[in-house]
Formats: sequence, C-alpha cells, structure tokens
Amino acid sequence: MIPHSRPIFDDRFIHATTAVVRSSYTSEGEQSRELEQEVLKQCQQDDAVAVDSGTSALMLAIRALKTQQNIQKVGIPAYACASLWFAVRAAGCTPILMDCGEDLRLDVDYACKLAPTLDAVVLVHPFGMVDPLVAETWDCPVIEDIAQAAGATFQNKAVGSFGDVVIASFYATKPWGGAYGGMVLASTAMCDAVRRMSHPDDVNLALPYVGHHQLSNIHASLALMRLQCSAAEKKSRQQMMQWLDMNVPEPLQQSIHQRKQGNAFRYIVRIDGDVESCLQALHAQGLGAARPVQYPLHDAEKAVLHGAEKAWKDCISLPIFPNMTTDEYTLYAQGLSRCFP
Repeated sequence: MIPHSRPIFDDRFIHATTAVVRSSYTSEGEQSRELEQEVLKQCQQDDAVAVDSGTSALMLAIRALKTQQNIQKVGIPAYACASLWFAVRAAGCTPILMDCGEDLRLDVDYACKLAPTLDAVVLVHPFGMVDPLVAETWDCPVIEDIAQAAGATFQNKAVGSFGDVVIASFYATKPWGGAYGGMVLASTAMCDAVRRMSHPDDVNLALPYVGHHQLSNIHASLALMRLQCSAAEKKSRQQMMQWLDMNVPEPLQQSIHQRKQGNAFRYIVRIDGDVESCLQALHAQGLGAARPVQYPLHDAEKAVLHGAEKAWKDCISLPIFPNMTTDEYTLYAQGLSRCFP
C-alpha cells in the first residue's frame, strides 16, 4: 500500500534527536527556543512561543486574545479539521462555522455576511492553497492557521505574515512536521500571555487557565530538521503534483491556478459518485487515498452549509509525498488508470 502520507526521517533526524537525548535536556530548552527563532525568520511577527500541539496553539491564542478583549464567537471553516472546533470550545468560546466554495477555500459572500457577528476568525489555508481572505481587512482579530501551508507565499509575503495572530503545527505529516508540536506567533504581549498559560510551575493562581503545554527539545529538534529540508521537499511535492496532473482526468483535478501560490500539501480530486466506494477501489489498487477532512463539522452543528456538504460528498485526497520510488510511481499510475479511466 502506498500510504497517504510518509514523512522522511533520515540520518540527520536521528543524529539531531540522539544529540538531545545525550544532552539529558529532553524537555523544553535550547532546541525549542531555536525553533521559535527559525519560524520567526519565516513569518513577519514580533514574537513566538513553541507549544505541544497546533490544537493547543489555537486554544492558547484565543485565551490570550480574551485577556485583551471580549471574545465569544469565533469563526472557523466548516470543511476543516475538527481540532479547530475543539480548540475554540476549549478556550471557552463558541465556534461559528463558515461555508466553503467550490475551491474548498472560504465562500467569500458567506464570510462577508457572517463577519460582523464574529469576535475573532480563524483563517485556514486549506490543503496548502492560500486563502486570499487573509489579506483582507476584518473588523475582528484574524488568527492565521498556517499548519497546511507553511512555506507558501501570497502577494510576495510568506504565509504567517498576515494574521494578527498566527498558529503553526509541527505534526508529523505537516510541511514543517517532526512528530508533535505547535507555535503561536503574535505580539510580545500576546506571546507573554501564552507563556504564562503554558507553565504551571510558575504559579499564578489568578489566571483562569494554565496547563503543561511546553514543546520538548526532542520534538523541536525534529521540527528544526524538517525546516531545513522543507524547501527541497516542497519542490518534490510540486513535481509530484505535476505528475498527477498528467495521470488524473482533467475534470477531477484541483484548479492548477489555485495551487500555484500554495505549497503542494495535498492533491484533492472531486468525483461524481460515492466517495466511500471510490476509496475502497483505490485501496484495492494499493493507493492509500483518504477523505481530506475526517469528520463533517456541519453535521455536528446541524448547520445547512451547502459547500461543505458537497465537499464532504465529493472530495478525495490522493497520496502525495516527496520520496516516492520508481516502483511506487508505476503502481500509482496503474491504480489511477483503473479507478479513473
């Protein structure tokens, strides 16, 4: 089976983690601080705090925003990872689902109508495609989620340079992934608030929330190595996307134009048929395809969101990673020709 994702962990990663273990400083420390500085070089923000996951990063970012203003209703994409929904709830706020368009980015008209009712909005660059709404002016704080689009650019600026607050993920399958981890990038005041909430040993019983959210040096060392490899891996994924463009029927393809500013994180196809049956057929051919989103948030919220519902019924994510072998390419081409003649 060709897996849906396959991170590369070569000798450089082994040496990096071995050095941390031998140092005896495996918890938060030097590597965690170095990772913060490396990500700050990529994103034009004032400060950064490495934390234990992208979900924690969003939850802590919202809680930090709440120290500055009243935040109750937080807009999130309906066709996105459920961790966004959980993070908003964990921050004591109400997630407000926003519908997507045909290209899986936010539906502009829907977002504009909903915007005046929001206290904050989470803008995701879905599956590596940059959402242009991140460059627009909003009346509420914008939390830019770069988990899937890290390394991409828009309007000659790196993603992560637009939001009032930025969150990143270092989960294994993400473009900057190591194993686990996340980051909040924002003003120094905001990041200081996140630091206070991430260190229970620095006792402050007046805070409404504190938890152990530090990023370990082991996890940080893996993410640091991935950052060093990210440009080459991005180029390899882009080349694989071009190969898929030649092997997937044109009506099923994502818009190539929409992908040019992204980072080639996922290859999504829209089918006219039963997604589950199509996935079973692809798996039978040895292709580890998957749903791009694992849970339909609009169902949980009983919301009528036609774009998200259609995406749930139509979309499949095909395997894409930078270290595909020649034999795997052959198997892949055969499987695609049988499932998508």
